Amino acid sequence: MNTKVSGRKAAHAAHGNTLLIAFQDALECLRKEMGLTRCAFAKRLGIPRSSYFHLMTDAANPSLDYIELIAERAGVEPIAFLGKAGQGPRRFGVGAR
Repeated sequence: MNTKVSGRKAAHAAHGNTLLIAFQDALECLRKEMGLTRCAFAKRLGIPRSSYFHLMTDAANPSLDYIELIAERAGVEPIAFLGKAGQGPRRFGVGAR
């Protein structure tokens, strides 16, 4: 049986999916900073609890539009979710946007 693996999936596996990990780390950091449970955080973001839990799995593949939506609802800059792992997202400053 010949199984074909796309180059993109192979690259993600080889590099540890760093953007996804950075996104997940930043999202969890923000949730903890707000002092919310995962369920309460999902509700605050206006997404189903199951969607939030899926975002935290290795199978997650959020679109840039979805990342922007989450960032807007959380009050942070979208780029903050794609920074280096371990660095929390930056909040919008007064007068930003």
